[in-house]
Amino acid sequence: MQTAASERNSARSPVPLTKFRMPRLRGDSIARPELLARLRHSVETNPVTLVCAPAGSGKSTLLAQLGAALSGTCAVLWVAIDDDDNDANRFYAALVQAVEPLGLTWDLDVAGLLAGVDGNGRETRAALAAYVNALCTAPASRVVIILDDLHRLDNRDVFELLESLIERLPEHVALVLGTRHEPPLPLARWRVHAEIGELSARDLRFDEAQAMLLAAARLGQELDARDVRAALKRTEGWAVGLSMLLQSRSPTQHAGGGTPLGGDSAKRTLFAYLAQEILDELPLDLQEFVLRSAVLVELNPTLCRAVTGRDDAGAVLDAIYRRGLFLTAIDDLAMVLRFHDLFRDFLEIEFARRHPDEVRSAHARAARAETVPARAIHHLLKAEQWEEALGAILRIGESLLAEGAIGAIERWLGQVPASIREGNARAHYLLGSCAALRWNWARALAELAPAAEGLTSPSDRPQRVLALFQLADALSSSGNVPGALARLDTVAQLPLDDLGLAELALQRAWCAAAQGDFTVIAPNMETFVRHAERDAERVAPIVAGRIHCMMVGLPGVVDAFEKFVALGERVRGPVGAPWHLSLHAIDAWVKLWRGDRDGMTHALERAESLYQQFGAIRLMAERIGQLKAIHSAAIGNTPLATAIARSHIQGMQVPELAAHRAAWERAYRHAFARFHWMAGDAHAWYEQYPHLVAARAPAEWPFVSTAAAVAEGQAAVLRRDWHAAIGLLQHAIRASESRRMPAIHCDPRVTLAYALLASGQRPAAWQMFDTVLEELAATRAFGVLVLESRPQLAALLDAAPPQMQHDSRIQELRRMLASWGTDPGPLLRVAAPGSGGPLDVLSEREREVLAQVAVGASNKHIARDLDLSLHTVKRHIANILAKLDCASRGQAADLYRRHTYPL
Repeated sequence: MQTAASERNSARSPVPLTKFRMPRLRGDSIARPELLARLRHSVETNPVTLVCAPAGSGKSTLLAQLGAALSGTCAVLWVAIDDDDNDANRFYAALVQAVEPLGLTWDLDVAGLLAGVDGNGRETRAALAAYVNALCTAPASRVVIILDDLHRLDNRDVFELLESLIERLPEHVALVLGTRHEPPLPLARWRVHAEIGELSARDLRFDEAQAMLLAAARLGQELDARDVRAALKRTEGWAVGLSMLLQSRSPTQHAGGGTPLGGDSAKRTLFAYLAQEILDELPLDLQEFVLRSAVLVELNPTLCRAVTGRDDAGAVLDAIYRRGLFLTAIDDLAMVLRFHDLFRDFLEIEFARRHPDEVRSAHARAARAETVPARAIHHLLKAEQWEEALGAILRIGESLLAEGAIGAIERWLGQVPASIREGNARAHYLLGSCAALRWNWARALAELAPAAEGLTSPSDRPQRVLALFQLADALSSSGNVPGALARLDTVAQLPLDDLGLAELALQRAWCAAAQGDFTVIAPNMETFVRHAERDAERVAPIVAGRIHCMMVGLPGVVDAFEKFVALGERVRGPVGAPWHLSLHAIDAWVKLWRGDRDGMTHALERAESLYQQFGAIRLMAERIGQLKAIHSAAIGNTPLATAIARSHIQGMQVPELAAHRAAWERAYRHAFARFHWMAGDAHAWYEQYPHLVAARAPAEWPFVSTAAAVAEGQAAVLRRDWHAAIGLLQHAIRASESRRMPAIHCDPRVTLAYALLASGQRPAAWQMFDTVLEELAATRAFGVLVLESRPQLAALLDAAPPQMQHDSRIQELRRMLASWGTDPGPLLRVAAPGSGGPLDVLSEREREVLAQVAVGASNKHIARDLDLSLHTVKRHIANILAKLDCASRGQAADLYRRHTYPL
């Protein structure tokens, strides 16, 4: 069990503890019992409550009052959102650190959880499962988490993570969101289902009675009701504006109305007022103090001393807090304050106006005093100290990469001028690594190439090796296999340990698969396993996520995968880690190829369990999806299999995946079509046919040509054109000798055996199928037949000579198919033509025409394919409808699909 994991994570990537301390209520805060009661009721009855109002409406004060009111009966947690949280990984880290006071029980390492969060919506939803599970162990009967200043965030990934949390909240946990504007969350749906409570700007407006109380509290005296009403009219009950007017001590001077506060014009009016009535009333030394302190996100004596040069910064902070200068106290023990955002905006603008030459130097001094690396980087960037900023980013970049905080890295480096960043190999390495995690191969190549060239010093060697491996993977994944091999040759010239040698062999095997050089795949996989055995504790966690499972079925790969899984199981600890997900996924593919349904199901369940706990980078999500689709298709759940495949194809259409899509979309479509082929859905399969047989694009791997040849043979089978099918499938078999990917497309030999059988060549059909069985028995890979057409397998098994029916291979295959929920006996046997079915009334030519109709071919297509005139085609169709007593082509096609040879 892990209860201090988040503490370890905080030590690695510190977050200021003041973020999690509830603001101290001012002595002159106004109690608003009715409003507080409404808010409290909402929190008690809804999983989420939204307090949405413009700046200065009193949201934070109201939320702090709520926290104080609930503290006796609930565990109240506070998170002050700031700009550093505008990244899914950092936001998740803040959520984790916020719940530390609860003493939750974690079954998993929290640092490992952080490493799996990268912002993909599906991935971040999964990552929150462990967080929610931990919340369920809270000893408190009720937990309220308050997120204040949510408007600081605009990152879509963050809001996908937050939505996922809200959708999964345990019954005893409520979330309160304080924000200036409605967040991009499914508010409409929650409103319809009464799952959200809301307070708006209208609810937070002060009324006359409350304004009178505010005046008395802030000024120590009652004001004339007419003055209060005038202030209310001008501010429309806006808390900060009302407070400013009341504190001016002469609201009658401004009672003539004015523009409603909001928009640029109103902001200029407000800023002018702040300057005239607030800032100018301060002594000059305090004016200069608050102007210079405005560059800080949070004010404490140390930071204020650095930016103002005043040794009495602590005493000054206390003095300006007592003056009510729109400050919030963050820490009760130490003097840590935060300006109200609007006031800070004004002060920053005013500081730049009065002292334009001092802004950058103030940020530079703040950077030197700041102990939180992220905030120091912010100040260095504002100070335009580009070299120092870049150095600070590079110092923590590797740890942020390990945590998956790629958004922060990209945002910071994007602010550094290209002239500074371009020549820095480590900066290129970080940006390239971020792009690779996003599968944005074009950008990864553009960044990793100069990184690999520039990381030449001995101290840079580990990063150079990693950069070269990532570069090779990006090149091969985008279709440039020769370029990938060239990079691997470069890596091979460097001193490599067992980890480097293992990955080198693995990537060479992958590139050999692309080139069709099957003779070197098995030796490279053996080398990979040998080096992995020598240093399994280092190799398994690093390399597991880099293994391309689509290699399964190529020479020597299943055996190597099996050995690697055994290694990984030996070294993996009792606490789940992200790399275990990849290990279980590899194991699932091995079990599939072995024909072990129970083993595959168990491995998939283990992988899915970890996916729910950790989430993953895009590769992990795709890996789980592909595996689940294959498993679903194999057990007969075609709708789920095709839904997953369709979603993967749709997900590849985003611009950042353009290079990946160019190389791999066809492979996804072949898998999609394969599921329909397995299920015997000819119409759905034929919808994909144009994509399957299109000309091969330059970025695509050669195996797509073999897959296309297989598809052409399958189309001929659908047309019952056995002569054409046999010729096309023989061509596909020859092509598969040098380029194939069994995880993607069907085995053309199985389909050819079926075509031979259907054309009456029973001995030749059995001889072809027997060759397949002999090979699969030798490699213990009968499971691949689970991914073929079940009716075809049944027909081929029935075609075995009588003396072979009790052959051990056939018996094993029958047992295996039965274990996958498929009875290879009589239930799968199909009627051959001439066996008394309803189609026997048709002539052979009419059957050929109907076969074309059944796959959606037009009359013109049928005429061209069968070398008939249009008139003859129409006559055949009319005869078909009459003989079958069908009212339409669709009815006749459906009858054909149900009663002819299935797929």
